[in-house]
Amino acid sequence: MDANGISLIGAKSIHSDGHAYVNAAFRADDGKRNSLENTSHASPHSSPTVSIKIASNEKLGSENAYNEITPQKRDSGSVEFNVPKKAPSKEKLKSDGPYRGMGKEELLRHSSRPLWRNLRYVCISVVLTGWLALLITVIALVLTYPKCREAQERDWWQKTVIYRVYVRSFYDSENDGNGDINGLRQQLDYLSELGVNTLALSPIFRLAPNATSDTQIVNHTDIDPMFGTLEQFKQLVNETHSRGMHITLDFIPNHTSDEHPWFIESKKEKDTTLNVYRSYYVWSEGRGTNGLIEPNNWTSVYQCSAWKKADINFFYLHQFELHEPELNLRSEKVRVELENILQFWLDLGVDGFYIRDADYLFEDYDLRDDILLDNTTEKEACIPPVYKYEVYDHIHTKGLDELFDVLARWRSFLDDYGNKTKKYRILLADVDGSYKHVMNYYGRFHRDGVDFPLNKFSLELNSTSDGQSIGTMVINWLENMPAKRWANWMSGDDRSVRLLDRLGHQLAGPYLMLSMLLPGTPYMYYGDEIGLQALPGNTSTMSRSAKKPMRGPMQWSNRTYAGFCKDYYCKEMWIEPNPEYLKEMNVEFQKGNPESIWNLFKNLTSLRKDKPSFEYGDFIQVLHDNEVFSFVREFDGEKGYLVALNFADKEARKTLKGRHSTIPGSASVEVAWGDKRLHSKGGSAGLDPVTLAPYEGIVVSWDYKAKEL
Repeated sequence: MDANGISLIGAKSIHSDGHAYVNAAFRADDGKRNSLENTSHASPHSSPTVSIKIASNEKLGSENAYNEITPQKRDSGSVEFNVPKKAPSKEKLKSDGPYRGMGKEELLRHSSRPLWRNLRYVCISVVLTGWLALLITVIALVLTYPKCREAQERDWWQKTVIYRVYVRSFYDSENDGNGDINGLRQQLDYLSELGVNTLALSPIFRLAPNATSDTQIVNHTDIDPMFGTLEQFKQLVNETHSRGMHITLDFIPNHTSDEHPWFIESKKEKDTTLNVYRSYYVWSEGRGTNGLIEPNNWTSVYQCSAWKKADINFFYLHQFELHEPELNLRSEKVRVELENILQFWLDLGVDGFYIRDADYLFEDYDLRDDILLDNTTEKEACIPPVYKYEVYDHIHTKGLDELFDVLARWRSFLDDYGNKTKKYRILLADVDGSYKHVMNYYGRFHRDGVDFPLNKFSLELNSTSDGQSIGTMVINWLENMPAKRWANWMSGDDRSVRLLDRLGHQLAGPYLMLSMLLPGTPYMYYGDEIGLQALPGNTSTMSRSAKKPMRGPMQWSNRTYAGFCKDYYCKEMWIEPNPEYLKEMNVEFQKGNPESIWNLFKNLTSLRKDKPSFEYGDFIQVLHDNEVFSFVREFDGEKGYLVALNFADKEARKTLKGRHSTIPGSASVEVAWGDKRLHSKGGSAGLDPVTLAPYEGIVVSWDYKAKEL
């Protein structure tokens, strides 16, 4: 026993096998334990007696005896415990730290000290500051990093290729020498294969029996028997739509035939209160003592005076042919009649209209004289054959502001119909004049006009045009066009010189590439895909008859009548074909020739179809000089394209890489054209620099590369 009264364990008390057995403490009942605790609390200085009883091996006798120890009651004044095999060292206690085994209350007491509390605040502040900085960085990147723009959806008329058809000259299904509606319907698969998807038909309305013009209309809501019937037209519309194609008609609101029922009634009675049809047309009393002199100096497009005397002293106005009296669009009754005409064709499924001679819809209400230019007298101006419409400044008969009001009215009318039928209807216009004047047709006074006026400036290009003049035409249209409006590019129509007659074979290919791939809608003329030309020596556009040179028959093969008639037999063709159909100027030959203009045309329609870069991509002018006009079409995330066209008769070597950030050093050739071209489809073209043969045009492409931060 030591000084504290605790028994010591001696060596003799330990069994020879090295194990010490500590007698298990016998629990006292709760009452005795409480008594002991009370005693210890009452006498803090008293020392309790602690006894340790060691059972020796001899006493236990055997392992079984150990296992069967009978618990004994312990004295309430003694505390028994198991002795650890080895007491922890000072180093061990030190390594466990000062807070090892602390209770909750003590740990909270220590952690609430200023040092630890401040340290926690610092750590929390660092973490929150880091998260806040990260959040600000992410937001800044999202707001400042260049985004991929959303594609602007285009409607059908913005994605289409319009194909103008002079119906009488396209295909004859009756073998009578005149093209007709059924003939056009039978060639729909050809047009679909070619890649055109909007047919713009020339006038097919019922004409006067002896009409000399296809606009001398006697019934705006019927088909002329030469072309077929209304039932055949309905079938054409249905089959056009079934192929995913569209169809438009000419709308001729400026005049009628003098054999139209309206005009016949209009002549019967001068008093407008007794004759409602009198106000349908523009009538005026003559000047002079007997009223036999024309009301003023207005002239028509095709002949001198625009006035025709109908009875003793009254004249009617005609701005075009003598037998085409001018409608009075200031009359509300006439406006309603014209809207009824639009409604009729819309109900048959027509997808839009082309307003013919839109600049001539109104004349000065007070009938004031036009201004004669160039010091020419009125008498001299009317002497054949030197008469020219252009010797007058037609400020009172052309381009009056009132026409923009009626255009807005018709646009609204088509919009209302389109909203009801869930399909947009297009409205185009035929207009001449300056860029500023033409652009007014898109809309004035915050009101919409037509979807686009036809780009007649395209038709002013000729075989002497170079890269500078062609590029200037493009830039002038795009820069003068009002914001958010749509461009168009023409190759020709039934009142202008044909594409190859105007530009020649060499320039025609590059121009087709230009008009197909610029932003806007291409407006092509039938036969351009085979390089159809007028009869040699006959390219005049001023013929007053329908038999104009640019209206020659479509040439389908080198067989009899150029394959124009269904059974290769016609009683008499209404107009002669170009004799070159016997060689290469026909569809059958050119379809089989990979180097033909027909295959160029088809490749271009295929290239632009459903390509985001062409449909709604950016237009970037790259180069514009006397030889080459070049531009890029691209859109975020999509393949980029460069179009390079040499309009010169000599080789051109140009460095294009670096002129725009996305142009690579070389690119894949998608389309190539030119008799002496240096590139071919599927090959590669170097752009640093690129060499183009005379009149060569190429389209190259490259994959999109994301911009780096």
